Amino acid sequence: MTSARRPHDTRDPRRRGLTVIPWVAALVISMLAMALPNAAAAQDDGNPAEPVAETDTEYDDLLRDGAAVYSSVCASCHQPGGVGLSGRYPPLRDNPNVSDAAYISEVIANGRQGEITVNGETYNGVMPAQGSLSDADVEAVIAYIQSGFTTPASPVEAEVTTGPVAGTELPLLADYAWIGAFAMAALVLAMVLGPRVIAAHDRRELSWVDAWMKTAVIAVAGVVFTTVVPAKVLENSTVQDLPREAQDLIAVSLWGGGIVVMIGALWYAHRERRI
Repeated sequence: MTSARRPHDTRDPRRRGLTVIPWVAALVISMLAMALPNAAAAQDDGNPAEPVAETDTEYDDLLRDGAAVYSSVCASCHQPGGVGLSGRYPPLRDNPNVSDAAYISEVIANGRQGEITVNGETYNGVMPAQGSLSDADVEAVIAYIQSGFTTPASPVEAEVTTGPVAGTELPLLADYAWIGAFAMAALVLAMVLGPRVIAAHDRRELSWVDAWMKTAVIAVAGVVFTTVVPAKVLENSTVQDLPREAQDLIAVSLWGGGIVVMIGALWYAHRERRI
């Protein structure tokens, strides 16, 4: 016994046309959800930026001065970074003696000769006095050595932002108007092509144009539900503040949910002879 072929859908075309509404609504909502955050971000970029907080300190200035003194007076023997030269010049980095500022000051002012053991290695040389250094230079180089040879970055003047130049950025209202125009164009396109895309049909008589339109809808929906939506959600600042495990769970849930929605929609459309 042969099974009867399911008859072609003979429902009133006006009633079939009502099924386009959920598709159109989903399309508009998806576009607005993606476009509105971008518009808000563009508007935020036009707001005057708050002045950069002053991070420089007198101590940073002292370290920079000490780095300059060390580079010109001390580095030729004790080497950049205070690593010393094995057998000739003792290192200053990780040297327990440098924790005593008075000791360093005395050696700089009066010099030193004779044996000295640093980190298990014995040195026997002569360090000449550096009487040409001022008290400020000595204080700065001692601070630099005791900091572990830290050189703060040069201070940068706070950048003053006065906002965008007139005519270079659109106001938020214009952004929303552009989004609305795009949504209206998409709505009109969906109303024109929607009935052909989702209409029931005899698969043996499906035209190549309808086949390609249906394929395009499936492909775009797959990208939106499995890629765009999860990416946009994960870009949200609230989500980014969550622990990494929570972010991964949200991403997997959205991706898996998108797959389930797509499979369910394809199953329904196939059953109703819409694909």
